[in-house]
Amino acid sequence: MPRYRYRGVDQNGKGRKGQMEAADEAELCSFLLDQGCYLTWSRQVQEKKRGRPLRTQELSSFSRELGTMLCSGIPLYRALSILSAEEGLRPDIRRLYENLRKLVGEGCSLPQAMEQQKGVFPPLAHHMFQAAQIVGDMGGTALRLADYYSREYKLASKIKSALLYPKLLMALLVAVTGFLIGFILPQFTSLFSLMEELPLPTRILYGLSGLVTRYWYLAAAGAAAGIWGWRTAKKAKPIRRSLDRAKLYIPAFGMLHKTVCTARFARTLRSLYASGVPIERALRTAGKTMENVYIEEQLARAAVMVESGSTLSEALETVDGFLQKLAAAVKVGEEAGSLETMLSAMADHMEYEAELAAGRMMAYLEPLAIIVMALVVGFVMIGVMLPIYGSYDAIESMGF
Repeated sequence: MPRYRYRGVDQNGKGRKGQMEAADEAELCSFLLDQGCYLTWSRQVQEKKRGRPLRTQELSSFSRELGTMLCSGIPLYRALSILSAEEGLRPDIRRLYENLRKLVGEGCSLPQAMEQQKGVFPPLAHHMFQAAQIVGDMGGTALRLADYYSREYKLASKIKSALLYPKLLMALLVAVTGFLIGFILPQFTSLFSLMEELPLPTRILYGLSGLVTRYWYLAAAGAAAGIWGWRTAKKAKPIRRSLDRAKLYIPAFGMLHKTVCTARFARTLRSLYASGVPIERALRTAGKTMENVYIEEQLARAAVMVESGSTLSEALETVDGFLQKLAAAVKVGEEAGSLETMLSAMADHMEYEAELAAGRMMAYLEPLAIIVMALVVGFVMIGVMLPIYGSYDAIESMGF
């Protein structure tokens, strides 16, 4: 659970500061109010991670193997021992399993052991196993997690495959353009120097060629500074929020992003709800899996609405970033008393829609990338050929 550094004022007007663990700032504020303190400032404490976060495939494999053994009646400690002794594991994964086994053997629960591997397990896995421990269904929860991460990996792989071809075309475009400007164009320098005035495209190309050949270190420094500035700016929450919101409305990309977020949310909420996690906490946890700050903040507000007495469908209607059919499907599930089934069906449908959207985006990107490549290479060729034809005309006019 995140730890927050805070400052507040008690009922006597006396300042108070300290650190406290809470799911989010709203829960921190509630805890402090119970103690008679009014929150005035807070910031999450960034804790060092003991290891890298597990990849989606690794989470799926861990959850499926653990769930299968637990459902077969194998005790948790024994199951972790079998996992840590498995052949072919990478050293860091083996150390992780051994740490879990050691902590469980010392009396820690699995969620506590996972939490101590800071940053390795995502909040979704921690909250689901925590709820599963209460209801006594660790094996079933692990299998649901395995199914969730398996579907997540398949969907992400299909989207990456759809984007691979346009990325290769763009890389080829950069390579070809650099070769023409940096190697081919300088070969004509002696010929073009005899001309009184070069065409505009040629002057532009010579400017770029000079930058690449003579001032390459400035270009490299500028590119590095631009990349560093972009990455630094994205860490600022207002900029990240604006960028994440813009992703939802980019032509072609926006609909795909909305569909993927809707599918991921439905699948996450269904998994948490089926594991016994309270709906308001499930909303906040699901928000952290969206990889979109704009949607995450709205889901935190939706959780507050649910805590205040609103239905889940009413809260989801206020979230900008999901397809409208999600709230309608949730409302039907609430009225029919089959919210888990409806969320599962909605997630399956949205994943199928995401695959179709990725195919449509691929259909747009491929010709667009080819057109951009043709325009850039064509501009370079025009910049090279125009002065050559101009020199031929000049020679003919002189009677040679």
